[in-house]
Amino acid sequence: MSILDSIKKALRSPNANVTDLREAIRAIDVGALDAAVSRAERERAGLLLDGTEKELDAADTALTMAIRERDRGVAAKALLGERLADAEAAAAKALLDADRASADRTAEDMKRALLTHFVDHQAGMAALLLQLIEAEVAVKLVNDRLAAAGRSDFLPAVETRAFPVPPTQLASVYSILRRTSFRAVGSAPAWNDDASDFLSL
Repeated sequence: MSILDSIKKALRSPNANVTDLREAIRAIDVGALDAAVSRAERERAGLLLDGTEKELDAADTALTMAIRERDRGVAAKALLGERLADAEAAAAKALLDADRASADRTAEDMKRALLTHFVDHQAGMAALLLQLIEAEVAVKLVNDRLAAAGRSDFLPAVETRAFPVPPTQLASVYSILRRTSFRAVGSAPAWNDDASDFLSL
């Protein structure tokens, strides 16, 4: 296949992809085309003194065609290089656009989850923590009455029943009532929300 045919085949499709264009560029061996020109020049030079006019005409034609094929190869490679750069840029843009769309869908899904599940769960957690406080108060009141009556069969705290703390640690420091913090979101109330704990940027 001539270089002209290769050019036409490589450039025939306006939608040639990156792989097609790279393969087309690799198929154009400018080094081999330069070598063909050099051979044709040597053959023509060898006929200048000893060759017939017919042989010299043929050598001139062969050299002209070799130069033309090489020039076509160089031009094709340059044009294909431009097409490849455009195709690579388009492919990179398409990939980035697809990744952006995917990330946007994920973000929108997560937004809906936050607006429903998180808000609902936070409201439920805040309500549960309030119930825990009420239960702890009830236990303390009974323990105070037991102490006043001289009894020692005190009730253990509610929270440590669920989440025991090692004896070497102070239970109040690790209390979920103390360590849990929510800021108000949607219809869910805040819990232990201290504005001084947050840095506005």
